[in-house]
This record gives sequence, structure tokens and C-alpha cells, in this order.
Amino acid sequence: MSCLHRLAALALAAVMTALAGCDLDYPEIAIVNRTEDSALLKNASFNGCVWNVVLANGVATSPGRCLPGTDRVHFQMLDARAYCQEQAADGTLAGVCSCDGGAAGSRDGGVSEDLTNVVPTWFNYQTVSVKHVSYGRFYLFEITSDDMEPDFSVPGPYGH
Repeated sequence: MSCLHRLAALALAAVMTALAGCDLDYPEIAIVNRTEDSALLKNASFNGCVWNVVLANGVATSPGRCLPGTDRVHFQMLDARAYCQEQAADGTLAGVCSCDGGAAGSRDGGVSEDLTNVVPTWFNYQTVSVKHVSYGRFYLFEITSDDMEPDFSVPGPYGH
């Protein structure tokens, strides 16, 4: 190999090493659900990262490397308590009863054919606060009930 070929190979290796190291310097981000006990969050996203997991209250995503910059945290939320109460009142899910003070409802728990709300609706939300992330840092974003609003940047459904 001639000296010119060696120099070109070394230059190419240096460029490839530099480019491969850039993504390791991207900000590392994790998101934690701090809303309320009955709230479930899913599909949280921030600046190019998406976590396709469901987060119960107090649970965090695994860290992900995202693009640096500014964005809001986007996510979907289901109020499991409200959903369960609606299903109990409608009698649409087997095994769910409208228990009040230990007295079970009179329905047999069978699915009512004329009701269509058996599948839960996850509403689209985003944080009110805008987050900024820089290269080489770790960020933990907490989703709280007082820092969320309906997310109109994506197709509905929107929060209630």
C-alpha cells in the first residue's frame, strides 16, 4: 500500500470514528409518570425519540438518546379509574361490577352488544412546559398533572 493510500485510509478511519461518536454524545433522556395512581401513559415522545411502553404512576422509561434541541413531551393518557367506572356503569366488561360499599351490581358482567366503548380511548397530551436538551447530558422529565394539556398537534382524540 502506498503512502498516499495509507494516508487516505487513515483519514477515512478518523472521519468514520468521529461520526460514530456523535450519537453517543446526544442527550440521554428518561420520562417518568408522576400524574396520579389511576393514570396510565403510553407512547411518550420527545424530539425524535419514542418510548412504546405503558407507564403506571411512578414508573420511568429506559433512557434514550434523543436529538438535542427544544420540544414538549408528547404522550397518550388513559384514566384507568374513570374507564373502569364507565364500564361498570354500562356493564360492558365481564368481571367489572359497580361495587359501592361492597354491594355488587346486578348485571352478570356480560358484554352489552349495543355499547361501543369497550375499548379504552387514550387521549393525546403534551407538557405545558417546553424542555431544552443539550449534548452530553442526562435529563429526567417528570410528567405531572399540572404540567399537561391536550395535544392538538396530532390527530384526536384530545383530553377531556
